[in-house]
Order: sequence, then structure tokens, then C-alpha cells
Amino acid sequence: MKKGFIRTKKARYGGMTVLLTVLLIATVVLFNVLFTTLAERYSWYADMRSEVSFEVTEKCYTLLGSVLEGNDDVKIIFCDTQPNLQEEVTSRYVYDTATAIVGRFPEQISIECHNIWLNPDSVRQYTTTLNPATGEMVETSLKSTSVIIVSGDYYRVYDLTEFYVFEDGDTSQLWAYNGEKKLAAGILHAVEPDQPVVCLTNNHGETFYDYELLYLLDDAGYTIRYIDLLKDPIPENCDLIISFNPNQDITVNDGVSATSEADILEAFLAQSGNSFLVFIEDGTPQMTNLEAFLADWGVETCYYTGSNGVSYRYMVQDSSQSLTSDGYTIYGQAATQGRAAELVSGLNRGTVFKNATALRYANGYTNNGDGSYTNGSRTMYTLFESGPRAVSWANGNPVDDATAALFTLTEQKNTDGGSSYVAVCSSADFATEEFLQSAVHGNTDTLLHLFGQLGKEYTPEGLTIQPFESTDISTITTAQMLRWTLTLAIVPAVVVTLVAIVVLVRRRRA
Repeated sequence: MKKGFIRTKKARYGGMTVLLTVLLIATVVLFNVLFTTLAERYSWYADMRSEVSFEVTEKCYTLLGSVLEGNDDVKIIFCDTQPNLQEEVTSRYVYDTATAIVGRFPEQISIECHNIWLNPDSVRQYTTTLNPATGEMVETSLKSTSVIIVSGDYYRVYDLTEFYVFEDGDTSQLWAYNGEKKLAAGILHAVEPDQPVVCLTNNHGETFYDYELLYLLDDAGYTIRYIDLLKDPIPENCDLIISFNPNQDITVNDGVSATSEADILEAFLAQSGNSFLVFIEDGTPQMTNLEAFLADWGVETCYYTGSNGVSYRYMVQDSSQSLTSDGYTIYGQAATQGRAAELVSGLNRGTVFKNATALRYANGYTNNGDGSYTNGSRTMYTLFESGPRAVSWANGNPVDDATAALFTLTEQKNTDGGSSYVAVCSSADFATEEFLQSAVHGNTDTLLHLFGQLGKEYTPEGLTIQPFESTDISTITTAQMLRWTLTLAIVPAVVVTLVAIVVLVRRRRA
């Protein structure tokens, strides 16, 4: 008589396997429950954020070393006692960074700590400070959180909040530390107090100049001024004019306007060392005079004319290189050959263009075959362009699959042997907080690098903010997300299926 099924060897083996699996899972669950209960009961937690260490980078030391030679009177003044600074974590980070910098340059930089509550007169001479958003000196009340950088007759007052980046502007939610970059920029200001002026045009319906762009210009060593080219003379020490997404056209010498802004800009750019930087986007209205001026400098903005005779500006979409599902927040491809590649060399992080329009070289310019185009004394370089799979849209339809330029720089060789420049960025969002205030995107370094190419000798390029912690995956494109999703969904399923097939085959043969 055959034994019952429950008594067979295979059945006993299978039952034991199931039992052991159930016991193992139950043990793991019970252990997790027990450990969680004990952790909550006895506070078995470690606050890792308070233990974060922000070391000063060699890049910062190298930058400061290049400008501190011959300077021996830089002071970093804290408006509180050292014990108090060490007790509060936010002030301790800044103090520790300053201490590390002084340790590397003890002959050039020193630290002072003042108790402004007991001895307010010790810092009273620093009660006016520069407002980087306006370029004006304003009265300010020094606080225990004030940090002052002094060299000779020059000084600059910072607040502790300026050394940090906050979540959505909420000063109670620290997101990243910016102390290394801010202190380095402050020291650069101190040893080079005669800063060049950057003029921001304000008479053409320019959209709001993002404060992060203003802070970046200040960190780069510029004094900020606003200018109405129709009324205001350009300051003598101005070497850069910026127009941020203008919505009204410039004037030309056409017998209608008394003043030609195009002629003013041409005269400004005839002087070597001067530059003009324009930000536009897919929503920037058509401006005949400004676009003719840019075309003279080798840059043409792209339009599609519909059957109704209306011209629509291009919108560049690249789903394969986009950070968003709509495909309009894209990585620019840096130049890889010729002088254009030299101009962007050293930029290692992805540069992002959101809501970008398309640029191309203008008629009359000869293609040199290396991403540059020449007409007489002017050469236009394509610094960044869209990827090979990008498509330009207009009026809701795909109209062009040619590669579009996203950031250009035109150099003019002047009769004195020097150069002047016109730069055009196809994305106004490029220079906003979303991308400038980032530890992973390269927009800030791209602008600082550009300022260096335009003649600014020292900028804090490469000194990035340092996040306390981040769970965001902000550098993966939508195409990469799709590949990872498919990989993680399909590969495990295939592996499990293959293993199951092998087990079934082996059991049948057993």
C-alpha cells in the first residue's frame, strides 16, 4: 500500500521550507517592531544634521592665494563672543570656515570677535553697508549675527542668513551652507574694492531681476546699478550691461526717437573690455530693433510664420535631455571644438535651459565649421546648443528639428587690439533662483565663467553651495527615468521567472 501524500519525503521537505520561511519573516517583523519600540522609548536617535562638517576646499584656498599676496590687513569681524559663536550651530559653521581660511593665510587675514551688547562702539563705524540689490549705501543696525569683512578703508557687512540657503525662502528651514563661497567673495571684495559696475536696463519692461542673479553679480565683484539708456549716461567704470527678458524694443536712429539706444550700445561696445548680455525666452515678444542689433552681432532669433501671417517664436523641446515631463527644461550641450570649446572648458556640471527659444547664426556670417561664424571683425561662438533629438515648436506645432543654439557669445576685435562682447542666452529662467541656487546644476558657474571670459579677473567660480541633506533626484532626465523604471521593473521579473523555470525543471527531473 502506498504512503499518503502528506507522508512523502518531498511533502515533508516542502512543508519544512514553508515553515522556516514563515518563521524567518515573523522573526524579522518582530525584531523591527521591538527595536522601533525601544528606539522611541529610549530615544535611540542620532541627529546627523548637526554633525555635518563643511571643509574649505583647495579651490577656495587657491583662489584666495592668488589675490592675497601683498595684502596683510584683511579682518573678519564677528559681532559676538567666540563661546556664543561656537554654541549656536549656524554661527559655528561660519566661524569655523573663517578660522580655517585664517589658518591657511595667517599673515594676511585675522579674526576679531566683539561683544556689541557690552561694547557697541567697537563696531559703530560699520553701521552703513552696501545693498547689493541697488548698489547704494544704507544705514543698518548691527546685530550679534552680523559678520564684517574689512580691509583698509573698505568694509562690508553681511548678515548670518547670507551664508545659508533656505527652503523656499523660509529662514527657519535651512537647506544648504554657502559660507565658503560668501566668505571668499567678501574677501575678494575687500582686496579689490574698486569694483567694476554692471548696469541693469530697466526701461524696456524687463521682467523682475531675480534676487539670486543680483547676489551672483555681487559675489562676482560687480557694483550694481540700474540704467535707463534713454536718460542715463553709462557710468565710466561700467564694463557690463545686462537686459533681462525685455518686453519693449530699443530705439534706433529712425527720425522718430530723439535718442538711439542701438547707437549708444554700439559706442559702448566699441571700447574694448565692454560687454552686453541679453536674456530672452520663448515668451519674449518680437522686437524688430533689438533683434536687428543682435543680428548685426551674428545672432538671429527663430520664428515660424503661420498661414495667418503671424510670426511665432520657437520653443525648444527635448524629451531625451529634459528634467521635466513636458520636455521644456533641458540640458544644454556644451561646445566640443574650436574656440567655443575653450570658452566653456572647465564647466563640469549640467547647464539647464528652461522655456528656451532657439538661436542661430545670422545671415552674412560665414560658418567656420567649428561652431563659430565670422563676419568682418566679429565672430559668433555657440557655447551651448540643444541635443540632436530636440524639436522646436511654434503655435502648437513642431516646425524644426535642426539643432538650436541656446547660449552664444560674439567677440568683436577692436582697432586698439582688444575685444568687446555680446552674449545672448535663450532662457530667462536660466538666471533665476531655481537654477542658480543649486548644488547640482552648472548655471551659476557658467555665468561666473562667462564673466571671467568677459574680463572679470577673479570670481568665486566652482565654490558651490553645500546641502545639509537632500532626497531630491534633480539631475536625472525624463529619458533616464524611463530607462531606470523599465530596468527596475523588467529585470527582477525576468530573473525571478528564470529562477522559477530552473527550479521547476530540476524538480521534474529529480
